[in-house]
Amino acid sequence: MALGGHNQPAAARGHSLAIVLLFLLCSLPWFLSIPGVYIFDDYITPLSDPASQGIGNFLEFFGLTLRPLTKLTYALEVALGVDSVDFRRIFQITVHLLNTLVFFYILKRLYPEETGSPVLLLLAAVVYLIHPIQAEKVLAIAGRSTLLMEGLVLGAVLAAITRKFKVGILLYIGSIFARETAFFFLPLMTVVFMPAGRKDRLLLVTLVVIALGALFSVPRYRALIDFSFAARDVVASSIQQIAAIPIGFSLYFAPWKLSIDHGEILTASIGNPWFIVGVFLYFLLFFFLLSGDHHRKLQVLWIVAALLPTQSCIPKLDALTERPFALALPGCIMFLLQMSCCDAKKIYKNILLCLLAIAVPALIFSASKRSLLYRDESAIWRDAMEKSRGNIRPYLNYATLLIDKGRIDDARAILLRADAINPFDADLADKLRMMQYKKLLKDNDR
Repeated sequence: MALGGHNQPAAARGHSLAIVLLFLLCSLPWFLSIPGVYIFDDYITPLSDPASQGIGNFLEFFGLTLRPLTKLTYALEVALGVDSVDFRRIFQITVHLLNTLVFFYILKRLYPEETGSPVLLLLAAVVYLIHPIQAEKVLAIAGRSTLLMEGLVLGAVLAAITRKFKVGILLYIGSIFARETAFFFLPLMTVVFMPAGRKDRLLLVTLVVIALGALFSVPRYRALIDFSFAARDVVASSIQQIAAIPIGFSLYFAPWKLSIDHGEILTASIGNPWFIVGVFLYFLLFFFLLSGDHHRKLQVLWIVAALLPTQSCIPKLDALTERPFALALPGCIMFLLQMSCCDAKKIYKNILLCLLAIAVPALIFSASKRSLLYRDESAIWRDAMEKSRGNIRPYLNYATLLIDKGRIDDARAILLRADAINPFDADLADKLRMMQYKKLLKDNDR
């Protein structure tokens, strides 16, 4: 028995190493995005953000900038001279890999009956790791705030489940400084903190209030709120955001429809079928929240926390973006696993095992294709343009790249397609004038 006891820690270490190697192997498709380029919002954050340009800049703008913990990581990269897009992308892939490990150990704690033969849990974690809906969060450098926030929230949940409550509190407070929307995970944190003592629960709430007070004393946060509500129809925006929910969830099963800039036409009408389905999904989530057990509450609160900041009543420019649904993925996966655990005959579990085993290779293939787009700015905007029916921004961005390359005639063809969608757009008029100017310069050079 003593010999077996000595072998157990070594076996556990070997088991953990095998899991790490498995996840590392499955994460390889993300590395196909290297060598890469900055895209879209990357030009705003971190490239044009003053606080992200080095430690000195960070200290100068500390107290004035949004998401200070995320900005600190950008500033450290500049200070260390590792601020190339490729290094930053490798860093984010590594963070995503660590998030996957934490998520897997959460699954092991929540579903101990599966730990003897953890194939189902491993497949579920691999789906989280490699689902191509994660691409914008993992590969776009501007997606880091969501990536860090998610990892810190996952860490806080694992710490609370293992009764390391003070560690969980620190991690959760860190997530708020990585991205302020972590505040919406507070109801979930109160659920996982139920076994904690009264002092720990009071400390959690007190520190969250202090953190939010510190953040919203920053003028940029108040300006962000003003910008969200300025000259926007709150009712119309809310209808469109809720209508986007079923479309966003459908992307889990249709990764070929993923886009860096969606162009689905969402009418601001309560008669819009997508809006009705979105309302129904919210009611369904709240039904499970009120009627479910502790595990079900955790799953539903995760999904709701991921969706509420962007798919509710806070006005936003784009009704459908992918990051909220990438963030909701852990909750959705746990929801499916809970259904298998409630199946005494294991019929559903066997079906789920088969579906995940089929899905993983397909998702690896889709993630590989998606990653390759992040190597070429023209490719990713061409992809978005081909999928856009109502949004001309991909057309404008792709045409701009063509103009910069001197492909004036190709750019004209793209802009004419944009004009057929929205002929009165001011940005389109600017691009047409730029194209005409470039053509004149080209003609003069002949």
